[in-house]
Amino acid sequence: MKRVGSALGWNAVPGLPATALKAAAALLASSALGALVIALHGITGTGATTRDFPPFINMWIRWDAGWYQGIAENGYSFSSTEQSSAAYFPLYPLAIHALVRAGANPFIAGIALTIACGLAAFCLFWLWAKRLAGPNAANVATQLFLLWPFAFFLYGAVYSDALFITLAVGAFLFLERGELFPSVVLGALATATRPVGPALILGLLVRRIELRKKAGERLAIKDLAPLFCALGIGAYMVFQYVKFGDALAFLKAQGAWRQEPGWSSLLKLPFLGRVFRNGAYGDLVLPALHLTMAIGFLSLAGPTRKLLGTGYAVYVVAVLAIPLVVSRDFIGLGRYCLAAFPCFLTLALRLETARARRTWIAASTLLLAVMVSEFAIGHYIS
Repeated sequence: MKRVGSALGWNAVPGLPATALKAAAALLASSALGALVIALHGITGTGATTRDFPPFINMWIRWDAGWYQGIAENGYSFSSTEQSSAAYFPLYPLAIHALVRAGANPFIAGIALTIACGLAAFCLFWLWAKRLAGPNAANVATQLFLLWPFAFFLYGAVYSDALFITLAVGAFLFLERGELFPSVVLGALATATRPVGPALILGLLVRRIELRKKAGERLAIKDLAPLFCALGIGAYMVFQYVKFGDALAFLKAQGAWRQEPGWSSLLKLPFLGRVFRNGAYGDLVLPALHLTMAIGFLSLAGPTRKLLGTGYAVYVVAVLAIPLVVSRDFIGLGRYCLAAFPCFLTLALRLETARARRTWIAASTLLLAVMVSEFAIGHYIS
């Protein structure tokens, strides 16, 4: 165990245990808040996949959790006209399936997997941020990351975000260390986890070239290795071709959610048409919040390029542009900001005064509490 800890650099990084403790505390606080809100308010939304568990567990089983349960227990299905599981990338439900085979309940398995990946993501993020900007900036950035309004998707929600972010941060961390092979392996696993995987491929490739040039070294064929991260999404496409006769089944399945690429999705025409036709202007509030968050993070691409490097700026733009283009109503963009993790370090470096940091953290924490409460009672917020 001591050898493993030394290899990861844990013994030499006193801030890492504190990061793990903070993440665990945030998880416990979110669970307590969600359970309290359910006890006082009840579950009123339509996203309650099951009510067979106590509130502090039940609160994490919402919306996409049912799809992951179905894949883990029954495998994939595909339809271009009705919602089908082919839209969900395979690594997260495969991990749940492995735990189910070992005897676990699929929902409990999903929650445990998210918690483990969430803790790993925050710890890896601290190590990555420390390498780029030092321990003080890493501490601030990790706090901003932990308290982002949608960070609870890394605390226990049965969604694949925690797994993807763990793999993405790990891939960049290994790349910074000059360890190309593990970086590519983690990158390939990440592209088999979320449809924003191509953004990671592009970001890793640009960052690898950038690091080589910064070191004054000539580029070589091996510097194109991040392109092999596409093996993850490629393997899923091969599987879908064999099973459904269509390598792009995952993309076509998005049509049933009206989230396929195109001008209609880009301009959000169906959503805006419904709002203005029905006069439901209040329905614009939540989408506007998500859009504001996404635009805010996109505006950090320039400072990210200056402070962290071009590769990270490219990654941030790409990982936010993909959902921005295909989202039907902007909802979800705030959650995708978690994948744009370099922005949290950029924010930490730009929030220069203690007062600015306290103000940001207070506002973010308040929004986090609201979002946890809404998610717990089954309201669709992301």
